[in-house]
Amino acid sequence: MPYMASEILRGKEYTQKSDVYSFGIIINEIISIIPPFNDEPHDHYLALDICRGKRPKIRVETPEFLKDLIQKCWDAIPENRPTSEEVWYKIHKFIYDDYPNFVKQFEELSELKYNFTPITKSTTKTQLYETHTQAIYKSRLLTLSNLPEPVNCSNQEGFISSRNTIDVNDKNKSFFL
Repeated sequence: MPYMASEILRGKEYTQKSDVYSFGIIINEIISIIPPFNDEPHDHYLALDICRGKRPKIRVETPEFLKDLIQKCWDAIPENRPTSEEVWYKIHKFIYDDYPNFVKQFEELSELKYNFTPITKSTTKTQLYETHTQAIYKSRLLTLSNLPEPVNCSNQEGFISSRNTIDVNDKNKSFFL
């Protein structure tokens, strides 16, 4: 569920634009080394929060061009997301046309002190982050209904989870995830 665009959670068809959303989630996971929403249950409340604009945290050390690209991929309105060709072009252009800036950003990244354990061959994922017991990937029936129209949230730090604000009991629509 955490890789799915909000329109897919609402029952719409998969499109290239929903794939671009998922690609943005994957880019962020590769950079952060942490799966999206690993610290909370993957349930109706998370689906509701995603529709309300909640997105995974982007590490501050992430190069600016990648932050911008990730956020564009995550736009709540599919038409505002870049195409796969535009994503490829932006990455290619940044690496090759602005190579000095590319190198500079990654040098700055390597100079920063990370706040996590160094990774070695013997490091396990449980040493890097803690996963909520209901965020483990297995097939289970989730009832998703009456999800709101997707919106963007400009204040991710101040986002208040639906889990803390409402009771969702309407169970008219089901997806097998």
